[in-house]
Amino acid sequence: MRVGGAGRERAGGRAGRDGGQGAVEYLGMVAVAGAVVLAIAGTALGTEIDDRIMCQVQRVVGTDGCGGHDTEGAPGPDDPLPPGGDPFQPAKCLLSSEETKDTVVVQILFIKISSTEQVKVMQWSDGSVMLERVTSTGGGVTASIGADIPGLKNWGGGASLGGSYVRSSGSGGRWLFDAHDSDDPQADLEANLADAKQFAEYLKAAHKCRSRPPGARSAELGMICSHAADEKKPDVDPEKAPDVDITKTTTEISGEVSFGGKYAKDDKAVKSLKDDIAAEIRRNNPKASPKELAEKIEKAQETVIGSASDTKDMGNGSLQGLSGTMSKDVVVMRAKTGPDAGKITFVYTFEMSGRSGAGDQTGATRMQQIAVTYDAEAYDRETEEGLPHRPEKLKITTSEESGGGPGVSVGAGVNTGPVTIDVGGGGGSTETRLHTEIAEITLTDDTDRETVEDWIRGRGDNPAGQGVPSPSSLVGPLPSDAGPIDRLLHGKAQISSLDYDVNTDWWNASLGIGFGVSAGSLNAGFKLFGIDVTHEERTQTITGNPAYAGAPGGDGSRPWKPFTNCSDTEPITT
Repeated sequence: MRVGGAGRERAGGRAGRDGGQGAVEYLGMVAVAGAVVLAIAGTALGTEIDDRIMCQVQRVVGTDGCGGHDTEGAPGPDDPLPPGGDPFQPAKCLLSSEETKDTVVVQILFIKISSTEQVKVMQWSDGSVMLERVTSTGGGVTASIGADIPGLKNWGGGASLGGSYVRSSGSGGRWLFDAHDSDDPQADLEANLADAKQFAEYLKAAHKCRSRPPGARSAELGMICSHAADEKKPDVDPEKAPDVDITKTTTEISGEVSFGGKYAKDDKAVKSLKDDIAAEIRRNNPKASPKELAEKIEKAQETVIGSASDTKDMGNGSLQGLSGTMSKDVVVMRAKTGPDAGKITFVYTFEMSGRSGAGDQTGATRMQQIAVTYDAEAYDRETEEGLPHRPEKLKITTSEESGGGPGVSVGAGVNTGPVTIDVGGGGGSTETRLHTEIAEITLTDDTDRETVEDWIRGRGDNPAGQGVPSPSSLVGPLPSDAGPIDRLLHGKAQISSLDYDVNTDWWNASLGIGFGVSAGSLNAGFKLFGIDVTHEERTQTITGNPAYAGAPGGDGSRPWKPFTNCSDTEPITT
């Protein structure tokens, strides 16, 4: 067993302690993120936010929307072990994942073009390993506006509000490595992970070969490159074709508040000349009133010097204070081989995150995800003939992540008239705690399938704006007005509660050429051209007490029990 006494003592009563603390940690951050993003969406961009995403924003800031969130009742260290073969215990869980994400954003005027490559290796408690790779490209718009702080405007005393709207699409694949399948899941996991990582190296090498620039000997060099890449391929299935084809579309609205602005210094020559003019006016007008002197001095200075400023522009600098992002992902997965061969799964993800601080940064993320699986052939036929669909599986996942660590995001620039040249960058490492809840049900009854499909489509007793039920809210006795989907999941779904420690290392670099205009204390600008590169490495490892909810009891509640199918195998760290 991986979960020993120390681990149980640390994580016991997780919901009672961390449920309240975690709520406080992520609530403030995500509320700030929501405020920043909504300000951007409502003022700079005017984009329409998806109703379900808005529902989540309302939920976080405490207004009407998606209902409450209850994380009470998670398992403690003294809960009894579950009986063997409990149908409410899931067969496996995610032990850990390693993810690498590279993003390049090019901006031309107000147009934003992005490209992302994401690779993830996932370890499962049954000894299998999944490798997923998705690349995507997108486009959108971006804008910003700023204001100087009176009295400090010459020394960077200002703030700016910026935001962007991007819609992207991509494709990729998922490979399942389970060739090593014995009675020892721990040994299987180690062997399958080695195969997956070797195959990941092959994918990287093959991608470089396909990305070679054209040239006189491009075909010949490409063959040599491909041969070298093939040598990295492990001698296991799958060979080339992924088990699952993935297509993905993402809509993202983001915003940030930065503090800083233009920096200047006194122009000693101009200031000295103005002082000399003022002294000469006072000497020649000894009987003039203070008001008359001020008028004469101002007129004389304007005549001699014109509109020359007392200061010289030295450039600009900024320090990111708050940032927020809301995103909606729609992923379609068609399984060609493996345990889900012939199935099609639609995954809808709604996420809101925020980050604040400089030097020591804190952040939080809230995610809700719905995955619905159908028979692919039947789904295509039903779509063509206009028939109702018959889902075969439903999975709801919610997560809350909060924490922080050292990191900084800064910018600086120089001005040549209205044109600015800006450079920026940053990096950091954060340690966060991720709490995840999952409710999953396999649908074998036509009535249950209709209940799920009606909920997905917002039909019958399932209003479209009611939001996504939190798995933990389905564990206690249901209220008398519970909807059909709540009753179905409460009575039949496998419900689990998992905690992870997450480490994220990231760096960012940017270069931009911009143009700015100002009016009084307000200033606005845009980039003529810009490029922004971000690299992120994220490691997620299970910790604490994995738990699942047992069968409903006489009082309608579902007791939490240790998730032994999850805790019998340890994740392999590298």
